[in-house]
Amino acid sequence: MKIPGGAYGLLSVSLGAIFIFLSYLNFPRYDMINNDVSVLGIGPGLAPLFFFISLILMGMFSIPFYIFLGRILREENEKLTRRAVKLSVIGCIALSMIAFFPVINLVIGVIHASLAGVYFVSECLSLIFFSLIILRENNFSKIHAYYGFFTATLIVFYIIVRWSIVEWIVFFAIGAWKIDISILTLLKC
Repeated sequence: MKIPGGAYGLLSVSLGAIFIFLSYLNFPRYDMINNDVSVLGIGPGLAPLFFFISLILMGMFSIPFYIFLGRILREENEKLTRRAVKLSVIGCIALSMIAFFPVINLVIGVIHASLAGVYFVSECLSLIFFSLIILRENNFSKIHAYYGFFTATLIVFYIIVRWSIVEWIVFFAIGAWKIDISILTLLKC
């Protein structure tokens, strides 16, 4: 039985959210306003384990989602779609690899920050590319493209200001975009 591509997007978001929430519950006094998401990876008890599982699952299940999205959008602009999918896959791999580099010292922190940078830039560019394609696609409403552009703008804002609360907003915005596109593809494709 073939699993629909949109189901992978939903799995990515739901499993990621569950394990992030479990990490949060296992980290007393964690503050979303003042702590980056990655601080969950150096927390007490089981918080780091749940956090690392979330990153690996989000990255792993997002890859088939993005490949599927690329297949259904390829007719509109094959070259741009390929770029969007490649960037998405690079971002997903970087996201999963962050799990293996918690910020425990300077060297690992630099690797962690580099992988996070690759993830955010890849995610931002792929959202822009997918949104440009969706604008021309008949099966999608323009609102889906606009939300992708909005999410990409949030990522750029986070990269500029580096405020922890904005990183959390980006986390939820990307998840909401994946849920939106996943449900749409499950209903229409």
